[in-house]
Amino acid sequence: MMRYMQYKGVVEREYKKSLRKIMYEICVVEGLNASLGAKKLGVAKEIFVFWRNFYRLDKNQQLFDQAVDNIDQMKFLYLNEAKGIDLSRPLQHENEQSLQGLEELVERMVEYYKCKHAESGGLDIDAGKLSLYEFAQELLAEYENGSLLEKIKKEKK
Repeated sequence: MMRYMQYKGVVEREYKKSLRKIMYEICVVEGLNASLGAKKLGVAKEIFVFWRNFYRLDKNQQLFDQAVDNIDQMKFLYLNEAKGIDLSRPLQHENEQSLQGLEELVERMVEYYKCKHAESGGLDIDAGKLSLYEFAQELLAEYENGSLLEKIKKEKK
């Protein structure tokens, strides 16, 4: 461990900036792998890998951290919407099988999964079905406004 700290001081003095910034530039901006990064800094590959992992600059670590950030952002997206949703309100088209009935049920499912998403902070497995029902909503809207039929006609040509 002491060896890593000694090298850290040497590298920081040479580049005149913090090791975090140096590693960010090498790993993220330049996209160098461990061998090339170590060679550029003049340190052993194991030291470079240690620093890269310490600053969470490995590609997999970055992807994971980005996914966690996205989940955190999505948490708040549906939190306010869910407050205004009353899932117990009566359905208008419950006793019929119609396009309006289907639209109403799909809309209710979108609301249901938004609530699930908000309650769980996006971590409930079922919350993943939200995008499926939102897609169904888009399809129904495209059907009603005629754009779905236009797409089919274009595909025939």
